[in-house]
Amino acid sequence: MATTSPTGELLTGSKKKLVFAILGAALLLAGSFLAVDWMVYLYGIRGNLYPGIAKPCLTLLSMVLVLMIGSNCLDRRDRTLLILAFCCMLPTDVIMSAVVLIPGMTVGGWLFMAGGVLSILAHICLIVRFGRGFPYFKKEWRDANGIASLWSVLWPGILILASAVLVMAVLWDDILRVGHQVIGPVYTAFFCATAWLAWLTVRFRLYPAPNAWMAALAATCWYLTEITGEIYNIGIGEISLVMFRIVWVFYGTTVVLMALSGFRWTRE
Repeated sequence: MATTSPTGELLTGSKKKLVFAILGAALLLAGSFLAVDWMVYLYGIRGNLYPGIAKPCLTLLSMVLVLMIGSNCLDRRDRTLLILAFCCMLPTDVIMSAVVLIPGMTVGGWLFMAGGVLSILAHICLIVRFGRGFPYFKKEWRDANGIASLWSVLWPGILILASAVLVMAVLWDDILRVGHQVIGPVYTAFFCATAWLAWLTVRFRLYPAPNAWMAALAATCWYLTEITGEIYNIGIGEISLVMFRIVWVFYGTTVVLMALSGFRWTRE
């Protein structure tokens, strides 16, 4: 069922080694700021700016990988959409770090909301990217590929959305308190759609297998990022402080895997 054009060149040789070198640097960077985050929490250290500065740098390294894809893409459209997504993701991550670092900034303020809008734009790019033309919404495509009904395409998305709505319902009073009653539900719909469509690329083999799994795992980690991130944003005591240290475990995985999903790893 794969719909990916075979025009991209296989990633090999010195460029592949460079990609893995940057990946190694990204893992070292992530390990360092996660360790500092936990030290700050466990030992009550104040005024340490390193994690807030280092976290967007991980997104920057991932964007460098995306810009390196070049002729080793799955196809030109996929590469363009991934670049556009990262052009929104990088400033979003800078903004979110600024909200944490700059005194007086809150998760209900204009800067946070601007970051939320940019993140929605990133999700739109990824939704179009993962959709691969959304062939599963066409009856003739489903019939040709043995897909029983439209319901079989829709139910995973409904399940993903329902799980997020359940979490929001539990947290709703606190979501109202921090002023996320609009951006919260709207943004939830987008990151759930991204996760759903990413897993459809695995199910319907719309990407080569390595790319499909990287994309699906990246989108799943982004889903978990937003759940843990919102628990931090609403500030409900010790659990929020712990969630803050977990957010970038998921999101760091998201940005790295998302970048790697753009390379052609197999001739499939």
